[in-house]
Amino acid sequence: WRDGVEVVAMDGFTGFKTAAAEELPTAVPVMDPFHVIRLAGEGLDRCRQRVQQHTLGHRGRAGDPLYRARRTLQTGADLLTDTQRARLDTVFAADEHVQVE
Repeated sequence: WRDGVEVVAMDGFTGFKTAAAEELPTAVPVMDPFHVIRLAGEGLDRCRQRVQQHTLGHRGRAGDPLYRARRTLQTGADLLTDTQRARLDTVFAADEHVQVE
């Protein structure tokens, strides 16, 4: 049955990849969608925090545009409300926020 396995979905833990390579050498390891989205969200959050720190010199506060938009940034474009879209347009109008865009 092992020869019939073509793809192995897993999280980013290297131990799983090593074990899969040993036991299922012909299978292609891929990261499962949940972990891909989670890692992308974490990367976006780190970028937002870095830009926030660089532009304002402090962590996000309630009135800061990037801090206020943190959840909206992780919402799919097709799911944005008009209010959320306007919030992002305002945030991205500032040149110093282009890295987050």
